[in-house]
Amino acid sequence: MTAVNLDLANELQETVIVDKDEDPEEANDIDSDEQFTAINENPSDPDGLVDDMDEDDLLLDESLSPLEKIFLFAKSDLIFHRVFIAKELPTLIRDIEISEAVEYVVPLMNSLEELVKEAFAPELDKIIWFYYSHCPLRELSPENGLPETPSIPLRPQTPLGRPQTPLGRPQTPLGRPQTPLDRPQTPQTPNESSNQLSLPYLSVSAFTPLLHALLLDQNSNVSAAAQSVVYSLVEKILAEPDINPKEKELLTKETLEEVVLGIGRLDQERSKRDDEGDLDRGDDNSLGGMNGGEEEAELGRMIMMTLIASLANLVGPELCVRLFVPEMDRMIEEPEFYVRREAALAIGGLANVVPLDAIIDKLLPIYDHFSTDAIWHVRRSCCLVLPKLCSRLPDDMRAERAVRGIDLFARDVSKSVKSTAGEIIGELITTFQASGKVPESLVQHFLSLGPGRDTTGGSGNAYGGLGARDPEKPARCAYNFPAIVLTLGPSRWDDLKETYSSLTRDVQVKVRRSLACSLHEIARVIGPEKTQQDLMRVFVEYTHDIDEVRSGVLKNMVAFIESLPESSRNEYLPEIIRVWNGVEHQWRLRDEIAKQLPALCELYDAQHVVNHILPLTIRAIQDKVASVRETAVATFYTLFRTAKHDDTCYNQVRDRVKQFAMEYRFRERVSYVQICSALMSSDFPNSEFETHFLPILETLASDQVVNVRIAVARLVSDLSYGNIQTINSSNPILPLIQTLSRDTDVNVRLFVFPFLSPEERESILSYLQPQSYGSYLYAENSRANRQVDTDMDVDNGDEEDDERSGDGEEDDLGGFEDVRNELEEVDVRNELEEEIDIRDEIVEVDVRDEGDEVDVRDVRDERGKMDVRDGRDEADVRDEKNEVDVRDEIGDVEVREEREV
Repeated sequence: MTAVNLDLANELQETVIVDKDEDPEEANDIDSDEQFTAINENPSDPDGLVDDMDEDDLLLDESLSPLEKIFLFAKSDLIFHRVFIAKELPTLIRDIEISEAVEYVVPLMNSLEELVKEAFAPELDKIIWFYYSHCPLRELSPENGLPETPSIPLRPQTPLGRPQTPLGRPQTPLGRPQTPLDRPQTPQTPNESSNQLSLPYLSVSAFTPLLHALLLDQNSNVSAAAQSVVYSLVEKILAEPDINPKEKELLTKETLEEVVLGIGRLDQERSKRDDEGDLDRGDDNSLGGMNGGEEEAELGRMIMMTLIASLANLVGPELCVRLFVPEMDRMIEEPEFYVRREAALAIGGLANVVPLDAIIDKLLPIYDHFSTDAIWHVRRSCCLVLPKLCSRLPDDMRAERAVRGIDLFARDVSKSVKSTAGEIIGELITTFQASGKVPESLVQHFLSLGPGRDTTGGSGNAYGGLGARDPEKPARCAYNFPAIVLTLGPSRWDDLKETYSSLTRDVQVKVRRSLACSLHEIARVIGPEKTQQDLMRVFVEYTHDIDEVRSGVLKNMVAFIESLPESSRNEYLPEIIRVWNGVEHQWRLRDEIAKQLPALCELYDAQHVVNHILPLTIRAIQDKVASVRETAVATFYTLFRTAKHDDTCYNQVRDRVKQFAMEYRFRERVSYVQICSALMSSDFPNSEFETHFLPILETLASDQVVNVRIAVARLVSDLSYGNIQTINSSNPILPLIQTLSRDTDVNVRLFVFPFLSPEERESILSYLQPQSYGSYLYAENSRANRQVDTDMDVDNGDEEDDERSGDGEEDDLGGFEDVRNELEEVDVRNELEEEIDIRDEIVEVDVRDEGDEVDVRDVRDERGKMDVRDGRDEADVRDEKNEVDVRDEIGDVEVREEREV
């Protein structure tokens, strides 16, 4: 089908060439629009080129060349084909010759439909940059006296190596024979090769109409994407190191002056055409065909202001003063308020970049004019940019402008403007941080946002504007409070603490949560004594607040405790245990506390760590949620490091770790292996590990529960990986490898597979299932990035289940081994196939949201209790008559009927 279409296209192209009486060798000069018109409308092909191909086969046809795919998809009747090619065009265009890209692809960008434009606009910067970086500019052609050289090093774009069609013919551009007709193939001379590789010229303004059309599109998604394209192009042009200086100058001028500023001068262009009597002239088929109406001109000016605001930081002060600032002067007489609104916002962007004299002489008069505008939208924009403007002014002028501006906007008749003034007051005050001299009126305006400070503008209070009744003002005050405290410093805390205290008791949760998240920052500023006196009460209250507030405090618990006096730190340690007890139903909060236990150890001496933090760490290790247990594992290295100078405390920590290996519950034996892994991944002394912990691992390598053995095998694999050649008879882990290599479980043996002799490997591979061997290969590729995760159990909260993990478990495991090796359905462990850690997703049934309680339900087998030991896939089936299928990750257990082995 592809070959037929290609032949038809060649015939139609030759018809066009004959009709134009041109030499086939000069097909480069043919109008591409005429080619596509002939291909699609030729009477010999009434159904069209695309209609001959089944639409459903386009996506699956791999015989199409990139150029054929672009053309056929672009002309398809199905909208999703055209959307698809619009998204894929930046990739496909790199696989065709640049001459073909200019001749055939550029015309396809015209007259796009709405859905196609939405897909095409975000990719346009990549497409335009492809042309700019591969085509020399016409303005720099030899005709203008400049050398014909591309600005950026080119990648070869020859047809060599391109895939062939099903008929074996090299794929060529539609309608263009690869060699002149009826001419024998002869070796090319160097001059001929040079001419063949000559690149087509591209006008610097080739894409300007298209960008204007997309920027002015009524679809806001298309317009916003086009603005991002302009920003990306300017960024690439200015940042590209290999671009020719002349070409950079041309591209910068075209993008900034013709695209950015040109879209704001559509009314001037219309007036110019009107004066020339050429108003009706226009090309309806142009890329950027626009009606030039007044509404379009107003929209263009608004977009220009938006682009100026976003590009100011990118283009630098020189271009801003030369190009953008003069455009701001025109905005004073702008009749449309939404254009003035964007112009006011652009003042803030320019104020960050332009020199001080330009701000004072040019921008401030425009700002003053907009500040008293009749439309509140414009005044609100001025209020928003006031902090940026003041941050660039000298100290004396900054204070005068800030006070005058906030007084003006706080008394505005518009509630929206007054509300915005309350939002920016904190940012405005922080502009005085360097000098430390904050005008008192600004501080009083800020304090008027606090609860109990409600006044009205007519009350005679000078700061009544921001204090008008507004349910959102306490939230604004709480959000800005840390910045205000930091700017004013600890010396002004006494002036602020009354307002702060009233905010901490606000009924709105978002107010208390904001204060809870910033409590440690305020404590760090005001110092230990004032923290103990004024903030300790808040901390204790918030640890017993609702979860949303409590989580904000607990995430920064260590930072707050560090800000307390050292004497108070010891007094607070028992409070941490009470906090843990208060979150026994919220595992995420327990996890937050467990994350901070290592840092908490750094704040106390060895005795306090052993007496208070070690018991809390043990409770975390014994938690019913796997995520909490895994988080707590990392604490033990810090415990050892803190207690290393106190032999008694050090021995207590070491003995407690070793006790995990002797626990009756297999879950804690797995925790012991995890702790050993965490110690060996740090700088824990090897001699200490080999003396006290390695012998216990050798015992656990023969544990009755397969989960424990798998955890040991994984640890051995991680310790030995990368050091295979150094494993010899003197290596202390060799006995572990030998024990694990003889394990009856295939998943245990897979971990030590690389360390076995060839004979032992062959013995294992002889009875490995194909998927299991694939699992081994996957494990070998991902082992370096795999984190230790050996906690593979789900606790059902029943001591009776844990007892069954001991002596009474042996018979069950033996029966399960026989069944698992026979039935593929029962072997659900495939531990290395997927790195899936369901941890306690089976236990934690109902996690409603981040702050809600987790409903933990017991998982029971209807005919017998089941212990799901492998957190990935392994099921410990205790009922010998039933096969258990864990189907649902929230604990839905279905007992299958007994199968015949």
